[in-house]
Amino acid sequence: MKGRNVFVIAQKEVADHLQDTGFLVLLAIYTIIIFSATYMSGSLVHQESSVLLGSINVKMIALFAPLIGIVLGFDAVVREQKSGSLNVLLTHPLFRDNIIAGKLLGSMLLLAAIIIFSVFVSIGTLLIFYGIEIEYTEIIRIFVFTILTFFYVSIFLGVAVLISTMVKDGTDSLTYNVVVWLFVGILFGATIKTAIAILTGDISNESVLITQLLNMAPIHHFAEAVVGRIDLGFGGFNSAGSAIGGIFDTEYTLTQCLIEFKTNIVVLIVTPAILFIIAFITFLRKDITL
Repeated sequence: MKGRNVFVIAQKEVADHLQDTGFLVLLAIYTIIIFSATYMSGSLVHQESSVLLGSINVKMIALFAPLIGIVLGFDAVVREQKSGSLNVLLTHPLFRDNIIAGKLLGSMLLLAAIIIFSVFVSIGTLLIFYGIEIEYTEIIRIFVFTILTFFYVSIFLGVAVLISTMVKDGTDSLTYNVVVWLFVGILFGATIKTAIAILTGDISNESVLITQLLNMAPIHHFAEAVVGRIDLGFGGFNSAGSAIGGIFDTEYTLTQCLIEFKTNIVVLIVTPAILFIIAFITFLRKDITL
């Protein structure tokens, strides 16, 4: 596989998204959401001098950042197939692995840039409007948070690209991805809570069954690693899941936090990698004729 071809496809993927009006509108809305949530919590942060706990609205990012991953990937393959450009690309000295690898790389690079930008929006809002100082140790934790957020959103990007390789219509791909986002990213905890309440009458957060079921949702691992809560979804279990309040708990060293949540971190890293591999193999075996 020629590396130059991969980077050319990656550049094309980034350019396509940056020229897409719908994507730019979504990015603007996402930025406004992050800015508004940070600004509203700014007074509380200022009073408590807790930049790490208040400067970044983790719940807003956990709920809405996956939409960026979905938009970046839901039509990555099906768009090219419907337009016939896949067949055109393959008439050039390009292999299938060049195409899918380039698309994944381009989407991941753009996703990383957006995640970093959203974090800067949160921190910049506090610096500009409240003049809050940020210490070196806090910057390190914010950096770790940015990396975890990237892997978390990459899970939805992986799902989006995988679905895009399996369906034949962009509308169907978007619909399936939105359903996945609503259920896995927002309503999973609430669904479990309702089901257990109906079946057992028990909605205690201490249930081993609840923890085991929540382990199936990426938002659980993200929430536990960042803020020490078992769920950040809508109507779910928002209580603490650990004595350590995630990587933002400054009462513990960052090393202690990383050791405590190593399982969650591993899941966040491994899951998108597996999804990308499956999408890669699926595309190589896909019939791309119209």
